[in-house]
Amino acid sequence: MADDELRVEITDADIRTAKRAWLAARDGGAPEDRVQRLFDGYERLVNAQAQQIADDFRRRRDSR
Repeated sequence: MADDELRVEITDADIRTAKRAWLAARDGGAPEDRVQRLFDGYERLVNAQAQQIADDFRRRRDSR
């Protein structure tokens, strides 16, 4: 099975949605554990998207 078949694409919209949810919870007085979980999810998405960008760059560079 190719790696691309297992890939989940993280979009800028995914990042914005996660950030908005985290900020709304933080600013809306949600319990600290919920705020932390939302922040952790946001951070994971940012990191996953950064990895995606790096993988795409390497794939394009190596295919020349």
